[in-house]
Amino acid sequence: MRLGKLAHRFGGICSIALFLVLILPASAVAEEWIYTVRPGDNLWNLTERHLKSMEYVQRLQQLNQVQNPYVIPPGTTLRIPVAWAKHQHTFAQVVSVYGAATLQRKEQNSIPVEQGMQLLIGDEIHSGNDTFVTVEFADSSQLRVQENTQLRLENMQIFGDHGLTDTLIDLQRGRTESSIPEKSGKATRYRIKTPSAISSVRGTDFRVGIIEAQPGTSSEVLAGNVAVNGEKRNIRVPAGYGTVTAEGKPPIAPVKLLPAPDLSNATHYYQSLPLVIKFNPVAGAHAYRAQIAADRDFKNLRSEFTTPNLPFRDGDIPDGDYWLRVRGIDGLSIEGKDAAIAFALNAYPEAPFILAPLPGGMAEPEKQQFKWAAQADVSHYAVMISKDADFSSSLYFNPEVKENNVTLSESLTPGHYFWRIFAVSAREGAGPFSDTMAFRVPYPAPAVGEAQLDDNKMTFAWRAAAEGQSFQFQFARDKEFTHIIHDESTTASQLTIAKPDSGTYYLRIKTIEADGFQGPWGAPQAIEVPFGISYWFMLLMLLPLLVLI
Repeated sequence: MRLGKLAHRFGGICSIALFLVLILPASAVAEEWIYTVRPGDNLWNLTERHLKSMEYVQRLQQLNQVQNPYVIPPGTTLRIPVAWAKHQHTFAQVVSVYGAATLQRKEQNSIPVEQGMQLLIGDEIHSGNDTFVTVEFADSSQLRVQENTQLRLENMQIFGDHGLTDTLIDLQRGRTESSIPEKSGKATRYRIKTPSAISSVRGTDFRVGIIEAQPGTSSEVLAGNVAVNGEKRNIRVPAGYGTVTAEGKPPIAPVKLLPAPDLSNATHYYQSLPLVIKFNPVAGAHAYRAQIAADRDFKNLRSEFTTPNLPFRDGDIPDGDYWLRVRGIDGLSIEGKDAAIAFALNAYPEAPFILAPLPGGMAEPEKQQFKWAAQADVSHYAVMISKDADFSSSLYFNPEVKENNVTLSESLTPGHYFWRIFAVSAREGAGPFSDTMAFRVPYPAPAVGEAQLDDNKMTFAWRAAAEGQSFQFQFARDKEFTHIIHDESTTASQLTIAKPDSGTYYLRIKTIEADGFQGPWGAPQAIEVPFGISYWFMLLMLLPLLVLI
């Protein structure tokens, strides 16, 4: 029979309630469920529907001290020992799986857990890192298997004429979260046992985890009540409380769960990984757990991580819309109440690695070129340039740059600018913008006019482009400027140096802004210093001619 048909048949039984008993060995106490009598019920038809034999009519009458087995007032509760009831095995179903989980079935090789797979009694589930499995039972109860968890489905039975389901889970390692339908009209006996405790519930949302450090078991109740048993002692844990059961010891008295963290100022949009999740610390918390799911009910978990420190820095998930759930963990390893918010992630494709101009760097004075590292699987890039850091006004925007560089056709005027870039791929769409990068367009080096030469000095002049500028002037014997014979900084727009010997020389100049920023060197200029002839030497050469005259 399919799981859905079983669930449908359960829906017609609307007045059965589970009697929460201590989960002790059978020799210590008989397990029972409580049936609430409906109109038309009597001991004969109840026995026929739910018990193994009609011989139990008299025993059921004696156990419940029923005066008339044919007439029982509606609303009367009857105790029915589970051992008297008819039973049949049922199965569970995997409703979602994320990551790498394996199923180990008796005398068979392990196989991957897949959505829609039927699970039988004795099946073991092993989940790895960032792996989450949701299992649904015949009564619509759900078990969410968290990462790095190992458990065994020890029992799955239906008692009577679909009157009671019995589910027993053996948690050997890791953590689980369970949701048992409340007021569903279905009788449910749902238990999770660990090496140190057994938790029995109905109509409840609760968590059970194995604490490896102690070792022991933590149980936290979010709704309803949980009966926790260990070392022949049981306690009832109400909603909003938790308990710890160390191996070989009884469970401690219920402890109030830590309050939910305040996520009102947490980020709702992320553009990079790992996620940096910020919120104020919770008083009494020694650590925190964060979960990321694809749905607001957290049935489809995608990632989970813990940290003793804030903020969280973790997470490796694809782009998309998610829900984040965070809780504090106290010194007993009891996890507190949840806080949840929706968020979106757009981290891929990642912004490319920038080559030029680098943040805080300098672009060329004219026809500025922007370069970045090419990325595989990226179809094109988008480049934006602005005078404002918030890009409130755009000077340049090109959303279809095919190469890993772009050169402006119209040069930017000297000044301060900002630029950013994002990549676009066919598979992931538009990625996030890179960080905003400041850069500067410098004033070009001034053009030096023709040198003025006389017998023993040379004078160079140029024009300043803006007020407050100064200049650095270099004069060298070689165009590589490895042999500099004059190096001077000046606020004037001209400079005079001693005239060197005849030959070819090179000069260059750069602009220094009022704030100390130094622009690029201008192109080297070659200067020819002619062979010098003095006035007295010329007179001596002309003297013979004067004598002849």
